[in-house]
Amino acid sequence: MKIQYFFPIIIIIIGIGIFFYSYEELEVSQPITIAINIWPGYATAFIAQEKEFFKDNDVKVKLILTETYTEAQELYTNGDVDGVFEVFTDTIFHNSEGIKSQVVFIADYSDTADVLIGKENFVLDMASLKGNNIGVEGINSFSHIFVLKILEKSGIFEGDVKFVDIPAMDVRNALNEGIIDAGHTWDPVKTKAIEDGYVVLASAGEVPGLITDVLVFRKNIVDERQEDIQKIVKSMIMAHDFVHSNHNEALEIMANAEKMDLQSMLDGINGVVQPSLEQQYTSMKDFDETQSLYESGRIFIEYYLQRGQINSNINLDEIIEPRFINNLYQKST
Repeated sequence: MKIQYFFPIIIIIIGIGIFFYSYEELEVSQPITIAINIWPGYATAFIAQEKEFFKDNDVKVKLILTETYTEAQELYTNGDVDGVFEVFTDTIFHNSEGIKSQVVFIADYSDTADVLIGKENFVLDMASLKGNNIGVEGINSFSHIFVLKILEKSGIFEGDVKFVDIPAMDVRNALNEGIIDAGHTWDPVKTKAIEDGYVVLASAGEVPGLITDVLVFRKNIVDERQEDIQKIVKSMIMAHDFVHSNHNEALEIMANAEKMDLQSMLDGINGVVQPSLEQQYTSMKDFDETQSLYESGRIFIEYYLQRGQINSNINLDEIIEPRFINNLYQKST
């Protein structure tokens, strides 16, 4: 090859290499996007953002706040975001539909935060809910499962009531308009509905561990950006610790971020259990209590199998990804 042709070829090759290197660097530098709806248990993420824990840990994160849970779910299932704060039941359902997702962090276990709320006369006689309309956020959703389990405790079964698909943020209005007689919701709607004269008929603590909120990412994101996911999990643990060590400041940050009043945020935080690093480490192990993601996961899988919502069993080892929590826990001990 003549020398005059050799150098241009070398320059072209180098240029192509620089282009692809720059492209890969650009891809890696893109922020990880996370959908998050209005819910006190998720609001810790705004602590990580506001107090710059994400920045301190050298990870770029973009939180995308939605008013309703359903909107956050749509962003995730449509592939518009990399991760989502959601209820563990939906993570299982996503995987059954081919949206391979992994749990890397437990946001909270609901206790008194998630409630079935309704007219006062039902609190003395839950059985009188038979024949009435009950709002749930999505048929066959975690909300539906929660209400079914609560009703079963009073001898009420699915065919005894009519379920109406009502977003939790609309339950108060639906009660006032007579569309439903009771509904599943959480703060800030819970507090506002109580102010209107409605009462809590039952809460998530009556079925412990059933409503577990988690931070989930698509499996390809977990595989391709392991270091960033580790930094996000570390930031969330730091935010959890900050909430407990700087309670008043944390409440103000979270309430402002989710456009809630302080009392509603306080009630919401008091209504959930946000597990520590050690509790996260334990809950990602397999043992015979619903605080274990494995045990609660088996309950959800059985439910979906019985109803024909999924066609085959699901391997929970492919959904629960404990390595990021394990890494932090081992460093702390």
